[in-house]
Amino acid sequence: MLGSTLTATLGGSGGTACAANLINQDGYASEYLYKGATYEVRARVRHSKETVRGGNRPVDRHQVEFTQTVYATSTDLESVRQAYIIIRNHPDDTLADVSNLAEALVYWASEANLLKVLGWES
Repeated sequence: MLGSTLTATLGGSGGTACAANLINQDGYASEYLYKGATYEVRARVRHSKETVRGGNRPVDRHQVEFTQTVYATSTDLESVRQAYIIIRNHPDDTLADVSNLAEALVYWASEANLLKVLGWES
């Protein structure tokens, strides 16, 4: 288990730390929730095994998802933002190598690169 809290920092290293509390844990999934005055942050961690078809090798699937819901006000509608990462690997793969690839993606996802992607650059 990852623990009873999961901290998401909105706005990068100088941003706001949101300590989300574990609200559900069942089998291969956990859900965490932080509720603030103007928004909430929900984090979900899920694990599954993808169905093997046509003689292909089995694949483990791991997903981490952050959802921020900004509450509606008298002048603005509710807004929902999501970001997630999915890691797929064969069960007999070397986990350190899988981790290295996922970590490379996380390091690449700097604010500068994410703003380019959000600006429809490819």
